[in-house]
Amino acid sequence: MTEPDINDGADEVKAEIYEAMGVINRSFAQITSALYKLEAEGVLVEDYAYNEQIVIRELAAKINCQVLANVNGREEEDRKDYGRMRERLKKR
Repeated sequence: MTEPDINDGADEVKAEIYEAMGVINRSFAQITSALYKLEAEGVLVEDYAYNEQIVIRELAAKINCQVLANVNGREEEDRKDYGRMRERLKKR
């Protein structure tokens, strides 16, 4: 007998959220790296990449905080729900 999917696709959604966060963070890292390369080639003034890196990292942190604040609530609900389920299993 096949067990029902108790999370109703939530694991897939969760994976997609974390994957999207990874894409965003890697993209910001690539932008920063590209700025440093352009600076090394002399097409950007000295310290331009560093100054912009601060802005980029602030934006990345802002996005991460927003996403994680929402994800954290979901994770806490999952922990409670599955904890209750586990306790019921123990009582069987």
